[in-house]
Amino acid sequence: MLDSLPAGAIQVSPVGGTRSGLLWLLILALTAGCTTIPIVGPAVLLARADRQAREGAWDDAVRSYDEYLGRFPDDEDAPRILESRDTLAAMLTARAEVARRREEVTRLQDELTKLENEGTRLREDGTRQRAEVTILRDEVIKLRDERVRLHDERARLSNESGALREELTRREGDLARTRQELAVRQAEADKLRAYIERLKEIDLKLERKPLNPPPAR
Repeated sequence: MLDSLPAGAIQVSPVGGTRSGLLWLLILALTAGCTTIPIVGPAVLLARADRQAREGAWDDAVRSYDEYLGRFPDDEDAPRILESRDTLAAMLTARAEVARRREEVTRLQDELTKLENEGTRLREDGTRQRAEVTILRDEVIKLRDERVRLHDERARLSNESGALREELTRREGDLARTRQELAVRQAEADKLRAYIERLKEIDLKLERKPLNPPPAR
């Protein structure tokens, strides 16, 4: 009856010991005359799982070990196989966690780069605004000097003859317009000063904000 089976249809493995071998011989005797489907023995499953583990195909190896344990749970090597399977599963979990941590570190580094770029932009804006304020201050000084000069001119014109009074009146109108422009410029300067102060506060907050260290690997 054994000779009627095709070559390689059943492989009897010594993995399970004497009792496992006798069990396989009994199965062979019962099925020899009614099937020609090859039956993969425990040794073949175990060799396949070990090969997959050696080659780094850990997912496939875990599935092969699970198949082995599902089909041969009472084999005497089952505890060792289960330990190997659990070790591989733990390594897979650890590898996935490492990959997730690396992605998280990359994301945090990108966010940090964005914050640094934003801080640089704000500092550049602050520098530009401070330069504009300096220009406005110079203009205000010039306007004040002009106001003083006009005031002296008005005093001088007040001492001149009536022919110069009309010119004096015109200068007073110019002085009024100058004062209005000065008020507008002063209001703009005040707004810019307030804006610069806000930028300084933002800059200080960015400098005081602690950088998140990358998570430990």
